[in-house]
Amino acid sequence: MRDDGQNPNRGGAMLPACKLYARTSGKGTSYLMGRLGGLRVLVLPKREAEAGDHTHTLLLAEAPQRGEGGRDA
Repeated sequence: MRDDGQNPNRGGAMLPACKLYARTSGKGTSYLMGRLGGLRVLVLPKREAEAGDHTHTLLLAEAPQRGEGGRDA
């Protein structure tokens, strides 16, 4: 695989958007979280009762400003 960020099968360079960090919920479910500018990014595994062939769901929410509390402060 080429290491220049180009993949001819995907139509161009892939750019890193944000760093994601593995977390575990109080119920023991693993998920990914991070920040993308002013957004909070969550990648959650599909719930068993959810319909569809997907494996994960991407959620975006407004993130609190740094210094307003929370883990990102």
